[in-house]
Amino acid sequence: MLCCYGTKDNNAIFGTFASTQEERGYFPGKFEKFRAGKQEKLDFIELTKTAMNSLQNKARDVNFASGGYILFASYVSDTKPFLLVAMIKQRAGIQLNEKLEPVGIQELDLSKLHKAARINVERYLQHEEAEEEDKDQFSYLSFVSPRTNQSASGYFIKALGCSGGVAASRATDSACKETAKFFRKNSELKANVKELKADVLSYLRECYDEKRAASINDLTGIARKHLPANYGDDKRNEMEKELAEHLNSKDVQVPNEFRVHLATINKHAKIKLKTANWQFQFEKHALGSTENAEIWYDKTNNRLVINNLTEETKSAITDD
Repeated sequence: MLCCYGTKDNNAIFGTFASTQEERGYFPGKFEKFRAGKQEKLDFIELTKTAMNSLQNKARDVNFASGGYILFASYVSDTKPFLLVAMIKQRAGIQLNEKLEPVGIQELDLSKLHKAARINVERYLQHEEAEEEDKDQFSYLSFVSPRTNQSASGYFIKALGCSGGVAASRATDSACKETAKFFRKNSELKANVKELKADVLSYLRECYDEKRAASINDLTGIARKHLPANYGDDKRNEMEKELAEHLNSKDVQVPNEFRVHLATINKHAKIKLKTANWQFQFEKHALGSTENAEIWYDKTNNRLVINNLTEETKSAITDD
């Protein structure tokens, strides 16, 4: 079940416990008591009872809330502790009876997360210890539900006292860096990193200008255009899926949709140079290592050369 987190149909939303006591309810306090204590079996059972009471109360207010089996798990993955609360549902299945005849059965569907919340305990502690202005950099909760059921799943998040949302600056920064990193680490893709990053930045700037959210789905669509021409549809779909899962992973934490942060776009798109006598700012995609680049970085002679000056620029330079 854990491998379902962050897959294309189970995008994670990241956040923290709510800030007000009214929104938090009882679960966050019980979790902190469990985490700080000896974490014995009875402590864990007490925590699950608090969660179940909250889930039951919140589910009553939702018309389309559906039932299921609730799984609680306190576990360690890659030496990091986590707490998972997940809903599992039944599905129709087939098995053979004693006469080797197929018969219909009901079985637990462990291949799909219907609703889930997971606490990264390490990041939770980092959040608690961080300065107030840095706390939004440490999202320690993730919430998952199938795309078709997200509106009816809100009660699951609220019952556990959770508040969704990753800082726009962090989501924008990760989208820029990690999309390029995904291409850069693949020998067949790294030649296209520069063009990919330019298109990603252009897309994010467009989202900001039009006041709409950016999405992982759009980012993977842009990346698909920069895959090698000899990739077939199956390979393209596989790479698109891998990128979506990487961006929405517990370490990268790009939400399925996010607000775009203009200052972060400019940080990735522009180079700013300044000395005591001059300052210079330009778009990174204008920089090149060959003589015909718009801005040529001549590494051998330790200089920058600006080509194709406009008449206005030449006039400003020569104007006494």
